[in-house]
Amino acid sequence: MDNPRLIGHIISVQGFKVKVELLPETRSALRATLDGVQTAIAINAYLTFSLGAGETVIGIITDLEARETFDTSTGDGLSLELMKPRRVANVQLLGSIEHNGVEPAFSSGISVLPTLDTPAEIGSPDILRAVFEIPPKRNKPEHYDAADFDFDLKIGTPTGQPRNVVRASYNDLFSRPLAIVGNTGSGKSFSVSSLIQKAMKALDGAAEEPHVFILDINGEYAKAFPSATATQPLPDRIYLNGKEFGLPLWFLNAEEICAWLSASEQTQEPVLKDWWAIAKGGNVNTAVGIGALQNAMSALDQLSGELTKIKKKSAGSYCDAIAGHLAATDISTDDFEALFADHRLVTDFNTEVMNNQAAIAVEAEKLRNAIRAKIVDGDEAVELGARTADSPLPIKRTTLTDHSLINRAVSKEDTFRVDAHLTTLKLRLKTRLDDKRWRAFLNYEDRDTKVDNLTTWFSFFGLGTVTGPKVSIIDLSMLSNEVLPYACTVLGRILLEVRERLPAAARYKHPWVLVLEEAHNYARPPRSDEDRGHRLSRLTYERIAKEGRKFGLSLIVASQRPSEISQTIISQCANFISHRLQNPDDIDHFRRIIPMQARRLLDQVTILSSGEAIVFGSAFHIPTRVQFDRPDPGPHSQTAAPYHEWRTQHEPFPLPQVMEGWGT
Repeated sequence: MDNPRLIGHIISVQGFKVKVELLPETRSALRATLDGVQTAIAINAYLTFSLGAGETVIGIITDLEARETFDTSTGDGLSLELMKPRRVANVQLLGSIEHNGVEPAFSSGISVLPTLDTPAEIGSPDILRAVFEIPPKRNKPEHYDAADFDFDLKIGTPTGQPRNVVRASYNDLFSRPLAIVGNTGSGKSFSVSSLIQKAMKALDGAAEEPHVFILDINGEYAKAFPSATATQPLPDRIYLNGKEFGLPLWFLNAEEICAWLSASEQTQEPVLKDWWAIAKGGNVNTAVGIGALQNAMSALDQLSGELTKIKKKSAGSYCDAIAGHLAATDISTDDFEALFADHRLVTDFNTEVMNNQAAIAVEAEKLRNAIRAKIVDGDEAVELGARTADSPLPIKRTTLTDHSLINRAVSKEDTFRVDAHLTTLKLRLKTRLDDKRWRAFLNYEDRDTKVDNLTTWFSFFGLGTVTGPKVSIIDLSMLSNEVLPYACTVLGRILLEVRERLPAAARYKHPWVLVLEEAHNYARPPRSDEDRGHRLSRLTYERIAKEGRKFGLSLIVASQRPSEISQTIISQCANFISHRLQNPDDIDHFRRIIPMQARRLLDQVTILSSGEAIVFGSAFHIPTRVQFDRPDPGPHSQTAAPYHEWRTQHEPFPLPQVMEGWGT
């Protein structure tokens, strides 16, 4: 054979799929070439088709088949028909290789398709290197001309091609959402650890500061990213890099505090939101001074929001609160209150917004302008700094237990009338504060976890300094199922809001990656019976998935059940790493959202070995089956060996240690 790479020729072209009839002598899966022994005829082997003019098309073998056809020979008046085998390989075309430069370059576009009888050859090492080892370079910064803005991150070796390695675009993997899915025991946690370890190792010599935040739901990543502090975890606590950590309750915004206390929409939410704004103002006199004006501004903002929603709202209670806050000022509320006068004659507690919503909005804006002039004397910058119910400002624990503070959100005249509607709200607040499961939200005045302000909280991560560590492990494994979604909500929202407050030109500096381990626990699809905590968590991470890229915050979504993750989040993922999946619902769900060229490769997802995955997306040139490199050290996710453990274990089950850790 003149060309040892030649294995057949094209006999059919169907769009971006071709059929190759194999040469009779091509029977082995391997072929000896001038570059050594290479894979020739096997599923996932790569074939090339020369188009001339320095361009080559590359494809992957997806199916092999053998057929029998007639071999007709003619002689002197005699005809003999014999059966001969016809062996055919089905090939999915993936892209083209251009040979214009020093090295071959891969392009996902195919401008000219190969035609019938085009020779099919085994991919040469330099072509395979262009496909696997030279990934696309992404996200070149403005006004930067050097070539080192991206990095070729090695992740493993392609299955069936042990002489090559698979590299991905560093920038692309960590700048847009990445999904890593797979059944338990398939190597998902190993892949997460391996990727992050390699990514951080590539930064040797760079400043030590936080880059990656891992929401560790199972407490398994402390081994892969060891810290100087190691603590035996106790129930109802959050740990940051081995030390007890907290999420101060005053981090909650107006919507979250209403969900946390299950406030009724019509009668309790308006009062609770106003109370939350008052509580964040400290011990100010709400009857006079700046506090009263800010409280009135907060109530006006809430009223404006309610006017755009469904009609059944207790807008009248906002009127009472606003009038009460402004009673000691020279700002007149007569015209504003008059719009609610007729309604008060119909129903005592203003359970409906009247038909004159436009007039209410106009008068509300007049009051807002008058308050703005009082507070800031026309200075909008100062107004922007005024607190609201959403501001992360400290609230003393004693303030939370002061039930009379809630009554300050309504006027004195209406206190008795409204108090009956607030009784259950006060009871739920007391119950929450007494519930030890919410310790992580209420420990902000304890000695070891004290948080005086937001800056102190961020200092625990090392933000604002160059003290690191690069990877922050937030261990949430000891939280109850009810607490977990609220913790995930607050962590995600705070990190996003910090990025949003950066100057536009600085949003791409110091980017962060948030790893959602076991994301199906708190980023589920919307359901009719969805509780408030899971709804808040889902909406938070849907927003990060859709908008985080613009602010330098990306996600790595890891889960055993891709079908149980919000489709909005999965649809925003630019790259996918799929380990072994067995559930048909998960496979079908995944198949619908991935590129067409990867769907045939996904047929192999049920037979992947541990640590093996199918990778595809914009960080890679082509979909590839990859054996991932093992992390060093690995996470605490090893599967038990019952035979060895049961045969060799002579010590009793450590029940006393469990009881101590359980707090019993």
